Amino acid sequence: MRRRAARGDGRNRGRGLAKGRTGGSRGSHGREATLRGEAVDYSDERRSRVASTVKASLSALMIASAIGPAFAQSPATGDCLAGSDKVALAAGVRADSVKDAPECHLTWQEAGIMVGFPPPLDKQVTPDNLFRYPFVRWTLQNTSLFTRTVSMLSDRKTVRPIPEQRDGALLDTKLDIGGTDQSVGEYAGKSFTDALVVTKNGKLVAEWYGNGMSASKPHYISSVTKGVTGLLAELLIADGRLDDKRPVKSYVPELAGSPFGDATVRDVLDMKVNVGAGETSGAVDVADAALWSTMALNSRQSAYDTLAAVKADGPNDGNFHYASMTTEVAGWVITRAAGETYQKLASDLLWSKLGLQDDIVEPVDPTGKVYASTGLTISARDLAKLGVMIADHGKVDGKQVFAPEVIDRLYEYGDAHAWQNGNFKKIKVFHSYRSYWYQLAGDDHALMGLGVYGQGLYINPTTRVVMVRYSSLPVHSVLEYSDGWDKIRLWLDRTATAAP
Repeated sequence: MRRRAARGDGRNRGRGLAKGRTGGSRGSHGREATLRGEAVDYSDERRSRVASTVKASLSALMIASAIGPAFAQSPATGDCLAGSDKVALAAGVRADSVKDAPECHLTWQEAGIMVGFPPPLDKQVTPDNLFRYPFVRWTLQNTSLFTRTVSMLSDRKTVRPIPEQRDGALLDTKLDIGGTDQSVGEYAGKSFTDALVVTKNGKLVAEWYGNGMSASKPHYISSVTKGVTGLLAELLIADGRLDDKRPVKSYVPELAGSPFGDATVRDVLDMKVNVGAGETSGAVDVADAALWSTMALNSRQSAYDTLAAVKADGPNDGNFHYASMTTEVAGWVITRAAGETYQKLASDLLWSKLGLQDDIVEPVDPTGKVYASTGLTISARDLAKLGVMIADHGKVDGKQVFAPEVIDRLYEYGDAHAWQNGNFKKIKVFHSYRSYWYQLAGDDHALMGLGVYGQGLYINPTTRVVMVRYSSLPVHSVLEYSDGWDKIRLWLDRTATAAP
């Protein structure tokens, strides 16, 4: 593959990537909870009101310098989105694609979002517009300003920068993407990318930042959060505090009458509980509406109450059923099994051992329950450190910090039959799903964590390539631009170089 210099001002040269496919979840962030949650009212009138509210405005729910001389006119959200779901388009969340027009690809600075003291009223981010374009371009870098959050790192031991061995030409290389000859950096700029980080053999080889992002700025990673919850569960299984063969109700008796009660912990970790169909179909049912109402911006409702009231979409059939509420159950199970808060487990078992350099927070409900399925906010370099550790089978800076058998459990292929008969079966790039990680088909045993609005973490233990991609897509999807990023991902596996 020949390499040629990319056109443009070169502001991001020497910096770079990743992404994959499939659905994700909504979530929220914010200040640490101090109030006791109120139980959800499940009367027919309440159910109808909640469902109607969600249908009318999906964007209000989360699974979440001085003014310049002039700002671009921000178009209405619907003017930039294309698709067949009229309700979702009106809400400004779900769509099939983004229109290829300059006014539909503005950064938050170009659009003037939240710039000024105070910002103009029509440029302010609110609960009603925070996930609509162009506001979403600012929101995903600043979600902790809006919601309750708690730190995931109570003990910062030693900061360990990622060793660097940069490949200066990597992002300037021209590839045929969608029939157009363009560089990786150029494609990042046009696909709403906020941050790209690529490592090879544990060394930083390229990074790229846009839309006001920087190397140390935390970013919302949506459902990539789920993979962290899955890893925490595997760590607890390894030290004997959690048994994945036991039924959920043995840890959480409150769920005995729910679809989760008789499911095993392993069924929950691999999403084999038949709930949450509305999350991936775009439809909004009562259970789905109740969950998202609970997880909305600074909701006063308890996630515990909501999970106990979830109804099944059908019998548990052993197939894959993507549902964020299932990961929320896992978060409840691991805290009960360990007798410790989610944030303490995350800090003690994981984050304190990786040498993080920046803040890392996660949203909580009014009772203090950390949302285990979505909302982790972390810098791209720090997330890359997690990826490097997993790619190196538990080693950090060459030392075995995590038991290799724990990490290798993530690479053990899950149930391919469950995937092939599940609700993501049309996505052929994946072989199976295990502990909230997508397992790619092929011999490399590569993993992906994916989230809506274009978040991605790719880990290949064979090539030892790790790729982080943060985005602020105007659509509630990870499919938009995924064909191009899949091509770049495969090319980087073959091309990225760094001495071991």
